Formats: sequence, structure tokens, C-alpha cells
Amino acid sequence: MRRMIACAVVLLLAVSNICAQKRNVIKNLPNYDYKTWHFGFSIGTNNLGFRVDRADEFMELSNVYGVDAVKYSGFHVGPLSNLRLNKYMDLRMMFDLSFNQRDLVYHIVLDKGTMDVRTMQIRSTMLEFPVLIKYKAERINNFAPYVVAGGTFRYDLSAGKNPEDEEAVRLKHIDPCLSFGGGFDFYLQYFKLAIELRYNLGLLNTLQPDGGIYTGCLKSLKSNGITLSLHFE
Repeated sequence: MRRMIACAVVLLLAVSNICAQKRNVIKNLPNYDYKTWHFGFSIGTNNLGFRVDRADEFMELSNVYGVDAVKYSGFHVGPLSNLRLNKYMDLRMMFDLSFNQRDLVYHIVLDKGTMDVRTMQIRSTMLEFPVLIKYKAERINNFAPYVVAGGTFRYDLSAGKNPEDEEAVRLKHIDPCLSFGGGFDFYLQYFKLAIELRYNLGLLNTLQPDGGIYTGCLKSLKSNGITLSLHFE
């Protein structure tokens, strides 16, 4: 994921530098930014993880020595709408279907003092509703940078499943997040393409406590992650 983000940043800087150097170019979609509404769709990848907060009596509650969160790259797709507020600000609303996996790796001390590792896989299918304010810089020919900030409401369709697995770590359905980031608009001949990098910070504890060994040693699980999107508008 880090290499993907680094490549995206290098590509964006190279393209923006080329766009900035061109002086006499034909502007594509010259009246695009004056539309009150426009619509499109978004597709991209995400890297979702957990911020793990151990229980206050972590070492006393169980034989779990440590807990690590492992992130995996996921995928999202969905429609978007954009409302023009003024020359520099837009209100953006999206509806994404997202597929993710996060693992919790438990380091366990056995009776004889030996160590064991248990990995709990948590797969999620989520409905995501980002609502963002977009602040745009002045358009430079067919290119414009921007920043976004707002919130994302997540509903985890997979939360609470696998009831037959007594040791499974279960999550709550609702997971609201703060979202902020930035991107670049590229005005092409027939549509506008945006490349956007956004960070999502979970606000609520998503852990569903059940008194088991794998949840009893935890105080909270809050989500965090990075989303890299292509918007076709």
C-alpha cells in the first residue's frame, strides 16, 4: 500500500508539473465548474485497519501477551454526486460498497511458558456514505488541486456473523469516521477525472464484547484507514 501511494504521489506531481508548464492550451469542458449538480462514479482501493486499545488489566485478564492489528488492501465502488456551493467549494456525497479484511494477531502464553500465535480474520462488507466539503484551487488550464474534509458513515453488513464460532471477534454494525484528504482534478475532453487520497479516522469503539478470551483483553477497537480513489465525473 505504501508503494502504491508513493507511485500515485509521484505520478500526480509529474502530471501537475506538466500541466502547470503549459500556457497556451485549449481548455476542456470550459463550463463544467458552473454546473449546479453533476454526477459520476468512484472506484478505488483502501487499506483499513484497527487502533487497538488494550484493557486496563490486560495482563491479568488472560494469558494473551500481546495483540497486533494487520491491514490488507480492499476495494470499493459506487456512485457520487456533487453540489456546487460557490466558485471554490462543493458538497460531495458518495455511496460506496466496500470489501475489506483486517486481522487481529494474538500472542498467547501457554501453560508451559511457550508462546503461540492465533490470528483472527475479520472480513467486512460495508456500505459507506462519505459526505465531504471540497475546497478547490483556481483551475490551471485542465488541472486543479483540491482538499476535502467531512465525515463518513459506515454500516458493516458482515458484523455479528459466524455465531457458531464462539471465539470469533465480532464488531458492531455502525462505524462513523472523520475523513480528510486531497486530490487533483483533470479536465479531459469528455469527462473530468479526479485522483483522491483520503484518510478515515474512526470515532467509535466497534468491538462487540462477549466476555471471551479474545475480546476480554481489549478495551476498544477503532478503525482507521487510507482510501485511494478514481472519480469519473
